[in-house]
Amino acid sequence: MSAYNGARFIREQIESILRQEGVSVRLLVRDDGSSDATRQILGNLQKVYPEIELVFDTNVGVSASFFRLLEKSGTGYDFYAFADQDDVWKPDKLIRACKMLGSVDSTAPKMYYSRLEFVDENLRRLGYSAIPSTRGFHNALVQNQATGCTIVMNRSARNLVCQHLPEWTLMHDWWCYLVISAFGEVVYDEYPGILYRKHGNNVTPATPNFAMELYARTRRFLGKGDIPEKVTDQARQFFSLYGDKLSAENRRLTQGFLKVREKGPIARLVYALNMPVQRNTPLDNLIMRILIIAGRF
Repeated sequence: MSAYNGARFIREQIESILRQEGVSVRLLVRDDGSSDATRQILGNLQKVYPEIELVFDTNVGVSASFFRLLEKSGTGYDFYAFADQDDVWKPDKLIRACKMLGSVDSTAPKMYYSRLEFVDENLRRLGYSAIPSTRGFHNALVQNQATGCTIVMNRSARNLVCQHLPEWTLMHDWWCYLVISAFGEVVYDEYPGILYRKHGNNVTPATPNFAMELYARTRRFLGKGDIPEKVTDQARQFFSLYGDKLSAENRRLTQGFLKVREKGPIARLVYALNMPVQRNTPLDNLIMRILIIAGRF
């Protein structure tokens, strides 16, 4: 768990993790430079729960903080899970993941992620995340759908990610999804094992019609984490670290995606019409095709 100014909900989150059924849990928490009461709360919890290990450190940002935790965790555990600081885990969250990931002796990298149950600050249900229509490396190059707080990895997957930690990435969970989908297996659970808090203006209403939905998704695509240039930069860094280990098929897929911006308008049009990378909805794929033709990727 990476914590930052999480005093309001962190106790509830930690206690839900330590109440997991059917598994033995060791909780490694890194405080990323909090200025509120988070560190005091963590210290008090550690006195009650000896299975908590604390690291108080300076602020490096969420992705770097999680990667430092993954490195520090070592190789002595069967499974590794990311946790946010303000959600609530259902008691069977981890045991379901462990069962779906299979044998603890597996040498194949495997990663689990699941659906989310959205709740407000008082844990009143708001809805559920969409069930993905596609997943795998062809999706991971251009979209993250594995929310970090649902991710559980086996030891082989953890070791694979730690072989080449990135200098920069859009998000730690996206990077794990990208790496493990390239070399291992990613499994999805339609059961939401987590109550995922949506805060304040993060609780958004449904978009009422296609035009407004198109506008909202285009703004999200261009204005936040899915900025095309950054998606391409992330794929380029991945290829520089892991390209020589990729299968021939995944190497062709990655190189084709990285080179499309250099091509002329006709070649970009052909690539867009036969797009081998895929996002999760027809609307997102339409937007991506338009951006490819426009030379944004």
